[in-house]
Amino acid sequence: MQFRTIAQELEKTKIKKDIKRGIENYFEKTGFSLIEPNTFQDYGDFINSTANPDLAKTVKVLGGESKIYVLRPDITTNILSQIFAKWDGKKPLKVYYNSKIYRNESRGKIAEDYQMGIESLGDNQINGDREIVEMALNLMSKVDEKYILELGSSSYLDSFFKERKLAVSDEQAIKKLISRKNRDGLEEKLKSLKLENTMLMNLLDMQGSMEKVITLAKTYEANKEMQKAIRSLESLNEYFFDKGVADTIKVDLSMVPDLDYYDGIIFKGYCSNKPTKILSGGRYDKSTEKYGLTVSAIGFMIDMNVVTEIRMEGGN
Repeated sequence: MQFRTIAQELEKTKIKKDIKRGIENYFEKTGFSLIEPNTFQDYGDFINSTANPDLAKTVKVLGGESKIYVLRPDITTNILSQIFAKWDGKKPLKVYYNSKIYRNESRGKIAEDYQMGIESLGDNQINGDREIVEMALNLMSKVDEKYILELGSSSYLDSFFKERKLAVSDEQAIKKLISRKNRDGLEEKLKSLKLENTMLMNLLDMQGSMEKVITLAKTYEANKEMQKAIRSLESLNEYFFDKGVADTIKVDLSMVPDLDYYDGIIFKGYCSNKPTKILSGGRYDKSTEKYGLTVSAIGFMIDMNVVTEIRMEGGN
């Protein structure tokens, strides 16, 4: 959002601050404590924490003795190293953050994205999924009366690929076609790999109401991990149906996560008047293994810039 006057910019800052206070109060009332992420992250640690880092967008900084750092490109991976250096994992840990991430843009510019978010570590998986998704729904309802939370499962698709043992390049090509909803391109690619008789051929149809998609997914052959992914979605469907908010959730099994560390449920939140997601998150248990302690882990981030724009345009 561009401003013509300093008064407009100051008004945006005031509105953003009010929103931040409200969200902080909500997080703290639900048992989350503030953590402050490090601004700089060791380049080697960043590479090890991310399977396919986008190095072109990563802002690199040269420190003392020619040591290379990155200007925080992702908050979740940043704070995990802070947490696991001091946490024994015996009791659940719930933290929230209020910070920025940085990325390179064209013409030498550096973009700053203001985010708030939560991370829940060490909780029971079912309880964790329910709590985090419910919190996401509550926040969405405060932003706009008309909202949708799209829910998917990265483990459903990843488990299929793991069983098929495709070349990495083929797997990435298929995922790109799926994420772009390119039906014709996907069908052509699947036929070239002799996968036209698998569930991938109809994956783009697996979106809609929770009950409809779960029922459709059960009609296709699935390995144990894929079946487990569907059971997790079933559990959430039952829970939110009883809560009376199932109509605000749509399932999309063709959803490909923006970040590669997710390994369970994933979700994105949208408001009726904005094509840009205002929040996203998911489960990332396996990412904790590299820190020497495997625990249940799930969280989400809120795009404060988009939420502020909605508020300024007449939202709640």
